[in-house]
Amino acid sequence: MSERILYKGPCISNDTWATGLNNNDCIIGPSGTGKTRGYVLPNILQCSESVIVTSVKDSLCKKTGRALRKNGYQVIEINFQDCAASSYGYNPLMYVRRDQKRGCCHEQDILQIAAALSPVKTKNDPFWEQAAQMALSAMISYVLEYLPRQEHHLGSVIRLLREMGSGSFDRLFEEVCTFAPDSFAAAQYQMLRNIQKSPRTYASIQAFLAEKLSPFAFHGAEKLFTNSSQIYFQSLGDRKTAVFLTISDTDRSMDALATLFYTQALQNLCRHADQCPGGRLRVPVRLILDDFAAGAAGCIADFDQISSVIRSREISVSIILQSLAQLEAAYGHDKAVTILSNCDHLLYLGGQELATARYISVKANKSVHTILNMPLNHAWLFTRGGAPKEVEKYRLEDHPLYHLAQPSKQKTVCREQDEHEA
Repeated sequence: MSERILYKGPCISNDTWATGLNNNDCIIGPSGTGKTRGYVLPNILQCSESVIVTSVKDSLCKKTGRALRKNGYQVIEINFQDCAASSYGYNPLMYVRRDQKRGCCHEQDILQIAAALSPVKTKNDPFWEQAAQMALSAMISYVLEYLPRQEHHLGSVIRLLREMGSGSFDRLFEEVCTFAPDSFAAAQYQMLRNIQKSPRTYASIQAFLAEKLSPFAFHGAEKLFTNSSQIYFQSLGDRKTAVFLTISDTDRSMDALATLFYTQALQNLCRHADQCPGGRLRVPVRLILDDFAAGAAGCIADFDQISSVIRSREISVSIILQSLAQLEAAYGHDKAVTILSNCDHLLYLGGQELATARYISVKANKSVHTILNMPLNHAWLFTRGGAPKEVEKYRLEDHPLYHLAQPSKQKTVCREQDEHEA
């Protein structure tokens, strides 16, 4: 039976039909409270479902890879911290669907990529951001519709951006407007024509978009986009797979690409589930989102809505926070409340942040003083429909597969071991 670990005690069943609960978990605790050793590593070692794990250190794959392979997993490591060294690649444009009836790319998929890479964040006057999204959508559409298949990646989009404002850029799109006036690329470009009448405005849009895409304009990023071994999100729902996405916790330049990674993973897994018997994935998939609100995952579009509809598809998320303040800063109060409500299990590991302690004190019906002075090896567990429980934290050393956990200092290349054991 598939189970997961939240504390030192009985495991939690993953059978949503039997429990009547979703499998979404929210883990709250600052650095050093045991989020990784007490929750992330034990649940990877459970080997009960496919996982996508956010890793700000490359040690998670090294520690769990041997146990996962012995249990029949394919192990994939994607490195956004050092793109050139990544064993597997990620090409966002690969996930743009083809409309077979119309013979063109799916416009909504293109708009999703443009929104993730060049988001609209200004509420009062979003002109520049909206215009940049429009230009980016036109360029992505052009790359996918009119360039050879081997050039269908973000590197080609960046090269096209470099020509923006030149006569060659305009000639390319004017040709499209002539022979394919109803195409998405032509439609987006035509909406930019009025802007082009003002050279300064057009140059400003180009500069704004260049700032958004410049983190991907280097050799390592293009190597990631064109790597012959690409991740296919749908396969996680058919075969036990562990994907480790390594991102930096100090360099945030790749956050937009990581946000797009999570967004496309969720969207593609949901679509795949809808095509499976009963509308459920054959192999359940869990996204373990470490440092959720502080990193790229804290910007996933419509996450408050997505987290409420994935239960029936055998998809779940583990949201790992330092404090509730992080979540509100990333999503705003209303959406943060919705996200928390969509997690039927909340595990509080302790901390000194007062707003979070007050929230936990109300849920536990205890004083703030009691919450702040909780023993270091204790935690509070809240389960929808159940009474709050002060529990003992799980010890990684107690896991049956702990002996297979590799020390982080041992160097292991995940893909090479996969190919060797295949």
